[in-house]
Parts: sequence; C-alpha cells; structure tokens
Amino acid sequence: MSIRYGYCTNFASSITGPIFFPLLEDILAAGYDYVEFPLMQTAALSDEAFTVLVRWLEHNGLAADCTCNMFPPSVRLTGPGTDPARVAAYLEPALARLERLGTKKIVLGSSAARDLPPGTSEEEGYRQVAGLLEKVVIPLLEKYEMTVVIEPISRCEANFICTLPEGMELVKRAGHPRIRLLADTIHMLREGEGAALLAQYQPWLEHIHVSELGRDLPVWDFSPALSELLCELRRVGFSGTVSFESRNVSREDMAVALLQLRSVLKGA
Repeated sequence: MSIRYGYCTNFASSITGPIFFPLLEDILAAGYDYVEFPLMQTAALSDEAFTVLVRWLEHNGLAADCTCNMFPPSVRLTGPGTDPARVAAYLEPALARLERLGTKKIVLGSSAARDLPPGTSEEEGYRQVAGLLEKVVIPLLEKYEMTVVIEPISRCEANFICTLPEGMELVKRAGHPRIRLLADTIHMLREGEGAALLAQYQPWLEHIHVSELGRDLPVWDFSPALSELLCELRRVGFSGTVSFESRNVSREDMAVALLQLRSVLKGA
C-alpha cells in the first residue's frame, strides 16, 4: 500500500463557513490525492451547498480520504455536560455526509470538546471518552466502515491527551481496530517528542499531519527536527495517509512542498 497525500483546509480557510473553492482548485492543481476538510464545516453546510461540494469533487476527481475537527465545542466529550444522545445526534448525519464524500478516516482532535473542565480528573476523562467511543462512535464507524484516529494536541492548545503516549492510552482503552492513532509533527515538536515514538507506535499509526513549528508549510526544505520525524516514518515503513496542515500558501509552494515530502518519505 502506497502513501496518499492530502492537504487540510482548516488553517487555510474556514472551519465552519462556506467551502473556499479556489483553495480546492489549488490542492487539485498541485497534485494532491485528497483534501482534508473539517467535519464541523461539512456537517454545517446546507443540503444545497453540500450537494454542490460533492458534485465539484466528483467532477474534478479530487478525493476526500480524511476529515479533521471532528466535534464542535458544543458537543462535550468530557465533564458533566457530556451527553451520549447529543453526540449521536450530531455524528449520525455527519457520517452519512462523509460516506457521500468517500471519507474513511476521521481525526479526533477537537480539544475544545474534549478538554477537561474544572473538577474532572484525567482518569475520568479517559473513562468518559472511551465510553462514548464504545457506546456511540464505534457502532457508527462499523455502520459506515470508517476509522477514527486519535490526535494528541500539545499543551499550549489543550489540557487532555497532549502526547503520543496519552493518545495511545485512549486507543488501548477503546480496544477496537477502528480506533487508531495520529501523529501530528507540530504537536510532537512542541512537546519535544522524539522520532523513537513513531517506531514504538507504528503498528497503530494510521494518519500523519505535517507542518513546521510555526504552522508553516515546509516548502523547499525541512527543519532538522521535522526531517528526523519524517525520516523515521520512512524507516518504519509508514504507508497510511499524510496531510499537510498549514496556513494558506501559493499553489506553486503547495506543489513544491508535496514533491519534497514525497521525496523524503520514499527515500528518493
């Protein structure tokens, strides 16, 4: 299985507003295999706007393998405000839309939804999220044949599940093949996590987000720290999906960055 390369739109355009089609045109022209939309955005579109998006992707041959930003802040995953019925009411129609897009992987980052509120311990947070995965999320993943990847988010943005070991703890508690792990280079770099963790968790790694520390797109070269992480992914034979997650740049820079990333991960 060969790596597929995508581009996240969440830092390059709106997370919840209308689809920015010029960005999709750039992603397509730059040679990416797929676009990674925020689920909060596609779930919030009107039926008419969503149909326009589906038709555009089909007409232009751009896939949508993965989606990020799984839950809005209003759908609480931890704390006393957690409501399994509300999670299900949001997720069922959202996944039905993902099925139309052909999406197979859903990134569970959503720090605003999963952060621990005052009075909720880390252990209780794990129990709550693992319980929601078991009772609500996994049955829907089975129905729609999709996978959730757990995204650790560094402590400057989140207070729960901030490192790869913490993300792996949730994967283990879920104990289901449709719950896997994501490694995001910016969060690894912020937390000082070394490349050895990529080898350690390689059997569970399903998806990768790539950017430099400043949320910059690595165009002509990679920083030494990012290069080390990418070279380790190549060494361990990672063959899942990889998305750039950066601010908006030119179509030309997007194309050059893709060529450079392919070269590093293929060892060319």
